[in-house]
Amino acid sequence: MKILILGARGLLGSNLSLLYSKNHDVLAAGKNKPNFTFTKNYVVDISKEEDLEIIEREKPDFVINCVALTNVDFCEENFELSREINALAAEKIAKACKKENSYFVHISTDAVFDGNKGNYKETDSVNPINVYGETKLEAEKLIETVGGRYSIVRTNIYGWNHLEKFSLAEWMLNKLRKMEKIHAFSDIHSSPINVINLGRAIMELFEKKYQGVIHISGAETSSKFNFAKKIAKIFNLNDKLIIESSSDTMNFKAKRGKNLGLNVDFAKNLLETKLFGIEEGLKELKEEEESDFLKKLKNRRFKNYQ
Repeated sequence: MKILILGARGLLGSNLSLLYSKNHDVLAAGKNKPNFTFTKNYVVDISKEEDLEIIEREKPDFVINCVALTNVDFCEENFELSREINALAAEKIAKACKKENSYFVHISTDAVFDGNKGNYKETDSVNPINVYGETKLEAEKLIETVGGRYSIVRTNIYGWNHLEKFSLAEWMLNKLRKMEKIHAFSDIHSSPINVINLGRAIMELFEKKYQGVIHISGAETSSKFNFAKKIAKIFNLNDKLIIESSSDTMNFKAKRGKNLGLNVDFAKNLLETKLFGIEEGLKELKEEEESDFLKKLKNRRFKNYQ
């Protein structure tokens, strides 16, 4: 099977590229060309329709859009750019996929909700409270209007990053390994999922030809403080270095939902892939580090994980 991954250099895209390359022909595409040894690599700017002609040329069975501007404060101050990348480009991809009858998976977010109650189901009313959430919700509506064969996956992820910058989980782990204190919010809750766990579930969506919106996240909701505590537990580090803090002390430019936990009952009933809780997902993260997975993903020698 031929799979096109857009945004392949990011956290999710790079992990999916490596995971799927074991059994499939993966075309990894990014605004900057990926340098993976396990895929065919392409330069694709999703805001340019001519770049999206790769879908017509290659005719992939399966297209995954992992591209997004995810810095919530940046989005708040850059509405037009955020809308172009997060919403309008997604519509262009949907149209190209529909034309070639490629199955399209668009990665959305828990930020389409306001965070007032948590445990959100697919059928709950959406109410984004920042530009990031607004543009991601617009993408969902545009894709639904285009139609074709698609699924929209709302999620919240963690994992190892291919790029030099750390993901949140890596940042916490790196700080704790250096015996440095970290401050983690106890009033911000979500249901994060290990990207590899998510990747297995996404593959099942393709196999089942699922159509519509679905929540695929971790099986439990956690504060960032509790998440950091569990990282310390699984990786045998000192949890006394983790300082409980409140997001109310921060001068964020954009509002944040306090409880964006997603209800995954529908996905659990639909899919055979088990959606892990926090500890199970972190144990797999540790196994990834101890195997050759991380070296392949990073594609370089690195010192922070020795």
